[in-house]
Amino acid sequence: MKRHLLSERTAYFLTALSIYVVLFGGILISGWIAGVEWTDYWIEFSWSMLNTEELKDIVLLKE
Repeated sequence: MKRHLLSERTAYFLTALSIYVVLFGGILISGWIAGVEWTDYWIEFSWSMLNTEELKDIVLLKE
């Protein structure tokens, strides 16, 4: 029983990984062929982008 569960998890992991590789690999390769530099579109994260007051309202932490 435990071996069967492990093989299902392994199959699930490999399937999900292959889908991600095909998806993101296709995006990167199509950008490379079109001459698009994807690093120019990268947005740097900053904590000011996160609206903590709104999140507190959502989870009812604000008094």
